[in-house]
Amino acid sequence: MVIATVVGAAVLASGHARLVVIPTTLLAAAAGFAFDDSSYETLAASPSSLIRRRLGRLIVVIPPTIILWTALVSQGVNGRQETLTLVAMFAGLVGLTLGIAGVAALRTGGRGGAVAAPVLLLALIVSAVFPPLWRPLPLGDVPGGWPALQTRWSTAAVIGTLVLLVSSRDPARRR
Repeated sequence: MVIATVVGAAVLASGHARLVVIPTTLLAAAAGFAFDDSSYETLAASPSSLIRRRLGRLIVVIPPTIILWTALVSQGVNGRQETLTLVAMFAGLVGLTLGIAGVAALRTGGRGGAVAAPVLLLALIVSAVFPPLWRPLPLGDVPGGWPALQTRWSTAAVIGTLVLLVSSRDPARRR
């Protein structure tokens, strides 16, 4: 989060508002570390469910992330549509990061954060290979303008959240 703040301040000082994507991506990637848990194996069979433990961590991590992101972005936004698009993009990036971190935490014994950031970056790079009309995670202009960007990023947020919820099913629950 500190790196994202420093990068965000440098971006805003440079006057290149379009580069706000960089600190936004860094903050979203940092949120994925919320699921890193060194006591994962010990707590796997605890009375509190995995979803409850994850929600407790998200309650601690997400509000400061949103406050920091809002402070960074509020400096260079021009208009309502741009604000809505940036909100959708941030929600999409955080949703995808948390979904990736949730799945990775199950596979790596509670260490999903280290996997989430590179996978998110890879997803953004692969998305950039597609033509703008078919780009699922657009970082620039696409045909359809602001509404198309908002729809794509909102869809990414919903998909990431659904993946997080599915990956948060407690492995020790009764069948």
